[in-house]
Amino acid sequence: MKAAVLIAPGKFNIEERPIPEPKENEVLIKVEACGICTLEQRLFSGAMRLPLPLVPGHEASGRIEAIGSKVVEEMVPGQRVALDLVERCGECYYCRIGKSNLCLNRYKDAARMLGGFSEYIVVRPNQIFSVSDSVSYEEASFAEPLACCIHSLKRLKVAMTEDLLIVGAGTMGLLHLLAGRSMGLRITVSEPNSARREMAAALGADFVIDPKATDISGFGRDITDGIGFSSCVVTSPSPSALEPAILAMAKAARINIYTAYEDVMHIPLDLNTIHRNELLITGTEGRGQEDFFQAVRLLSFGKIDVNPLISARTSFSGLEEGFRIALSGDAYRVLLMHSML
Repeated sequence: MKAAVLIAPGKFNIEERPIPEPKENEVLIKVEACGICTLEQRLFSGAMRLPLPLVPGHEASGRIEAIGSKVVEEMVPGQRVALDLVERCGECYYCRIGKSNLCLNRYKDAARMLGGFSEYIVVRPNQIFSVSDSVSYEEASFAEPLACCIHSLKRLKVAMTEDLLIVGAGTMGLLHLLAGRSMGLRITVSEPNSARREMAAALGADFVIDPKATDISGFGRDITDGIGFSSCVVTSPSPSALEPAILAMAKAARINIYTAYEDVMHIPLDLNTIHRNELLITGTEGRGQEDFFQAVRLLSFGKIDVNPLISARTSFSGLEEGFRIALSGDAYRVLLMHSML
């Protein structure tokens, strides 16, 4: 089988490796598609460090190839699945209190994590989520990032018909938009890039604004009878994105800093605004099993169409070029298609 091995920042080796044999409590998956996510982009650029060499890839989908003799879950060869490839130990403090997305050990064993950039992979049954045959492998590869957005919105405790502000219309901002629409929210997207504003509008945003030309706070109060937005997700890593969002919020509103910053970020805030308006500012990291389960159901039920977010597809031989496209700033999601020549 082929495996794309990251040997140094910016450099992949495409290796031929034996197809792994599943143990009695494992399942062999034929991987068909895997997204080039921000995590992989940071590994490729060197902004994030993990022990190398490493086979990256965690937004993966495929089909069941072989099943270990002691797997108790009902599974059949050929079954279409999405994969959770960021493993949790199940033993640390956070795993035991139901917050496995914060597992202390998830990045400690490079040999037992990620791996979606290989043609076959062995996983445990609890890493497998069945999807409908009506869902393509490309669509199923969005289950993992969609699950992260579901976790984000649940952290905000959004309620139906609330006004949600999404700051940033990259891939994750737009996935928040799609997830939020399925929850009955009225959504405003703030994005300075005109092409991304057009995409947000095409995907069903109720309002789309340019923060360079429109006062977010004033706009929010205009559409909410002077109240302001009740919740906000910040998906833009720009240091200037957070403060205007805070000023646009209603009293008792919630803000989730979804984005990650490449450097330690110090942002001046008016703490009196947070204090007097009882604002809650939080963050989210990853997702849990329930979030992943809900993501594959939304895709299987046809409630969310992620196809507009596929900007390009690449093969093993074109993987480095695929990364350059993903890092260009003009793309949404680039997919590695394992059967593509």
